[in-house]
Amino acid sequence: MSRSLEDSSIKPKVPIILASGSASRKQMLEEAGILFDVQVSPTDEDLIKDKISSLPFCEQVIHLAKAKAESVSNQNPESAVIGGDQMCALDDRLLHKPGTKAKAIESLKSLSNKKHFQHSGVCIFKDNECLWQYSETVELKMHNLTEKEIINYVDIENPINAAGSYKFESMGCNLFSYVNGSSHTVRGMPLLPLLNALRELNFIDLE
Repeated sequence: MSRSLEDSSIKPKVPIILASGSASRKQMLEEAGILFDVQVSPTDEDLIKDKISSLPFCEQVIHLAKAKAESVSNQNPESAVIGGDQMCALDDRLLHKPGTKAKAIESLKSLSNKKHFQHSGVCIFKDNECLWQYSETVELKMHNLTEKEIINYVDIENPINAAGSYKFESMGCNLFSYVNGSSHTVRGMPLLPLLNALRELNFIDLE
């Protein structure tokens, strides 16, 4: 008899909530076998970004992750709430989610044959308190892509909601000549440090 999804998952010792609508973060936690709920934070990210814009990107992502987790923790104090944020930077310029195919094409043209960075922050809140926070940065270099390659990729994957205009977890990994760091971080969340923290905080184990 096959086991159900719940039977093959890690049952947390406290309820776990992902305070993010990111499909990639949700997928990574599911792949790790964690049982959790999703509750999207109502945080006004643009307002926070204006206040922290002078900080390094690796610190900005922590501030945003904590703001998201705190707002959900206020309503769910007994749960372990995970907040996450990601920024894609080319030199000192942020590359936001493009929103349209045309903007995705322009973004990828600007990244072609260049190094850029993915900054990802994650934290855990419980009882309205931040118990753990962490950020990680990955350096990537994209192939010298032709315009046709870029247009074909955007047509196939439609990465209009992806930071940097690519989906690294699928065909987007073909765009790169090298990646110096964790693929999880490129996808939007340093997964192994997060799992270690959940374990050290006694929120999960394999028993």
